[in-house]
Amino acid sequence: MGSIRRLAMTLGAASLVLGTLTVSVAGTVATAAPKFKACVVTDIGGINDKSFNASAYQGLKDAAKINKNVQISYLSSTSEADYAPNINSFINKGCGIIITVGFLMDGATAKAANAHPNQKFAIVDDVPTVKKNTHVLALTYATNQDGFLGGYLAAASTKTGTVATYGGMNFPTVAIYMDGFVAGVRYYDKTMGAAVKALGWTPKPGNRAKGNFAGSGTFVGNFTDQTAGKTITAGDFAAGADIVFPVAGSVGLGSVAAAKAAGPGHSIMWVDSDGCVSDAPDCTYFIGSVTKGVESSTKNAVLTAAAGTFKAGAYLGTLKNGGAALIIDAKTVPASLRAKIKSITAGIVTGKISLDPNSYPAR
Repeated sequence: MGSIRRLAMTLGAASLVLGTLTVSVAGTVATAAPKFKACVVTDIGGINDKSFNASAYQGLKDAAKINKNVQISYLSSTSEADYAPNINSFINKGCGIIITVGFLMDGATAKAANAHPNQKFAIVDDVPTVKKNTHVLALTYATNQDGFLGGYLAAASTKTGTVATYGGMNFPTVAIYMDGFVAGVRYYDKTMGAAVKALGWTPKPGNRAKGNFAGSGTFVGNFTDQTAGKTITAGDFAAGADIVFPVAGSVGLGSVAAAKAAGPGHSIMWVDSDGCVSDAPDCTYFIGSVTKGVESSTKNAVLTAAAGTFKAGAYLGTLKNGGAALIIDAKTVPASLRAKIKSITAGIVTGKISLDPNSYPAR
């Protein structure tokens, strides 16, 4: 953290040296433990994306509230070229754990981890290939589970009979949300005898149990272009949709802008975090939030690293363990629909309800 200033003060028999934090009183010496540094490197969406970057950093804030010895910091990436320099900067600063955010950071994280086997890492939304992994924790989430619930909620709530989704980039961590959303819509159609259409993602056969969320759909090509998000959403509204689910980080704020412009009767389903918390002023535009436990999992990674109980490997957030969740407002969602969603949640957890959209007929 740059140069350490040292200031010596002598008063009677007591002396205090700031920087080394050594206190000597009447012959007794006590040395305070150095701060444990927890550091985040964001993806290009930035720390204020109101989505997964912000959630990852919030996890560090939560950890620092619990363990006062944890000192947190972040570096934002403005392009992919920033990933490696930002990671190396934190390595040089002695971070106890470095958390990288997003699938795009796979290569830079793996390279740094392989070069520094004693440096603890955690990465959100990715499982990097690391030699003799004893120091990297992959944080992943089964978001087709709560995506399914979001699709069912959207299908049950639409007034036009059409809903839509789109993604930032065509990655498995994005497609999994969209795939689950469409599956939920199709499940609603099959079980309720309805004919709700889902725009923006066309599933294809694939081994979803192995992470192959095959399909084609609408993608922005990045996670930052809010103008593109507004344009896509306005197009979905023009095509008859009244609820749109953007899986695109801060791009989704463009969808909110489109809903505002379109007027009453147009809603957004937020992604990754609780939209009514991360973007409270726009809460009235959110029909629900399809979330993943980025905040809780990064908090746990920091606390265990600071306590010396950190375990490398893979974490999978699910409906069962709270690492994936659909958040809805009980005031706006009827009790009967909430009860149905609760029942479907149980069916997903037990495996009785298929998450494969190809299990149900398309409309």
